[in-house]
Amino acid sequence: LNIVAEPFSALQQILTMAFGGRGGGRGGRGSGGRGGGNTGGGRGSAQPRLQLCRNFASGNCTRGDKCSFAHVVKMHAVTEASDKNQDAKQNFSRGYTGQNTKTKDKHKVTSVSVWETNGQIKLFTGSHDGKWRLWNAAPAANGSVTLTQEFEHFVGGPVDTVHIAAHYFFCGFEASPIECPDAKAGMVHSWNLNAAQDPPMELWMSPMAKYAGSGRIRSLWTTADGSVFSGGSDGIIRQWAFNPTGGPNGTPGFSLVKSMSGHLGAVTGLALVGTMLWSGGTDGTLRLWNVESGDQAHLIPAVKKDAANSSPGHHSGPVTGLLPFEAPNNQGSFVFSSSLDDTVKVWNATNGECVASESHGQGVTSIALTADPKGNPLLLCGLFYGDIMIRGTISNPPLVLLLKLSHQYVGVGHELGPVNDIQSGPGNTFYAVADDGKLTVWQITGDFGL
Repeated sequence: LNIVAEPFSALQQILTMAFGGRGGGRGGRGSGGRGGGNTGGGRGSAQPRLQLCRNFASGNCTRGDKCSFAHVVKMHAVTEASDKNQDAKQNFSRGYTGQNTKTKDKHKVTSVSVWETNGQIKLFTGSHDGKWRLWNAAPAANGSVTLTQEFEHFVGGPVDTVHIAAHYFFCGFEASPIECPDAKAGMVHSWNLNAAQDPPMELWMSPMAKYAGSGRIRSLWTTADGSVFSGGSDGIIRQWAFNPTGGPNGTPGFSLVKSMSGHLGAVTGLALVGTMLWSGGTDGTLRLWNVESGDQAHLIPAVKKDAANSSPGHHSGPVTGLLPFEAPNNQGSFVFSSSLDDTVKVWNATNGECVASESHGQGVTSIALTADPKGNPLLLCGLFYGDIMIRGTISNPPLVLLLKLSHQYVGVGHELGPVNDIQSGPGNTFYAVADDGKLTVWQITGDFGL
């Protein structure tokens, strides 16, 4: 790995003691069956520190301080965020409890992004009905949140990712290029939200290839200097730069700068840390790229599932997300990765070593960072069957399981998964979308004892 290793921080020392050596990583606590109740993290995984009061989570608990359950998370709102799926098929959810049969009658909602503007909170969602939608999340008199749809736009094909960068909104979707009406390609359009009446800018591979990739766009990352990185289902990462004349008929757009190939499947996660771009894919690998040269600097290979326990520093299933994390008080730079192998892993961003790993009893399909009211960082983990786990980050032990939000036990949330995306917002809020076609609004309200 062509980067300089930094001295061990106090956090890294804690991680080492907890996980048995620098770079080793601890194997998960067993996957077993999938899912689990409010009193467990899923069969074979740890029990959460707290059990949530379902009355508080869904409204108000009359017992107040006398309640024996935790008053730490509240769900403020839920809404349908996609159209009815005419091709819906019966879905078998939580088979380990006895074939609880549900039907996903809505198109899946794949992504959500938060836009703070003029003191208001706006949300963008994208779904497989081919639409992105704009929502206003307005505070209500009773302390909850009212979700109102303000706009929707049909882009022509399934939306896989939405992303906000300053006042620009990016949407990655699948559609047919003009020059190939019977074929499908990955498109990325970007709207200037300060001039929403203007046509969107587009990411083109060239004037004769007016699309962003031969496969669907599964991940996006933007930088302050106007660079855009896209990860496609064709396994290619592409870097783009703003071009004042790079769009249709000389209008503003984005031009292709370089391509980075190596993944043997869709690129599902991107994270830029310094001059290194981390990527994760459905091939189970993590790869580090030198942004300046485009060369691959480091590979963290995948392992077979039967070798996962003996190789905890590797994923044994598709990677679903990456998340950079700067620990408080200069305790180091880290990257979180999530995977369908049921784990979240923590990597030293300086030298690429795995320093922590925890199992969830079901696939981890999305991750995000938020904080409690005291400012302690928390990790949100969206899961395959619609649950959300809340973990510590630099807690001792690391990634300690604090709480599990399960519709089966709490009565609110996503009844069907996967939870495809989670994003945090102001005031300790967070927002989730899932295969059930719903958008949910949550808030961290209490102390987790960190």
